[in-house]
Amino acid sequence: MKNSFLRFAASLALTVLLTSCPETYVADDFGSAPVKLKTADWEGYWHPADDADEVFTFRVRDAEKGLLELQEATPKDKTKKPEVFTFALRETGTKTDSKLLFAIFKDTAKTEYGTLHLLRRFDDKVFLLWAINQDAVTAALKSGELQGTSKPDKDGPHHTLASDPANYPKLLDPKFWKWTEPTVMMRRK
Repeated sequence: MKNSFLRFAASLALTVLLTSCPETYVADDFGSAPVKLKTADWEGYWHPADDADEVFTFRVRDAEKGLLELQEATPKDKTKKPEVFTFALRETGTKTDSKLLFAIFKDTAKTEYGTLHLLRRFDDKVFLLWAINQDAVTAALKSGELQGTSKPDKDGPHHTLASDPANYPKLLDPKFWKWTEPTVMMRRK
């Protein structure tokens, strides 16, 4: 598939089934506070910059909790119901010029933990989403730099980071993110 966002969503769906590669999970309360959302800023149709035909519908599910809901706008398999995912946008607790946010992505059928990502909103038409660097998280958990647990798995370790305020500023270190591989999402006109 050429669509990076579809690969991203597919890999996260597989995470729910515990058949994916290494993942880093966090609880819904990870981050210093929820981002207060404005419906006009987020609701509508979004697509990856590299594939305008792969459209996702975004809805504000709970503005006060920073919770967005998304699903594929037109599923490829018309016989199946589209999967529904949520993004919980949370403050990092650190003021930066780049206005980075934690984004917790999860399948709505999964109630416990979501996968952690970093998000930057450029304007009302574009946002970037970065995946976490699993090797850096593994090393940081082993050294005690980050608080959390690691569970071995046949596909690689599955980490759960603690909702500890000491973790938040540390996770803004560039080593924890795949900066050169962002998913660029654009609002459809």
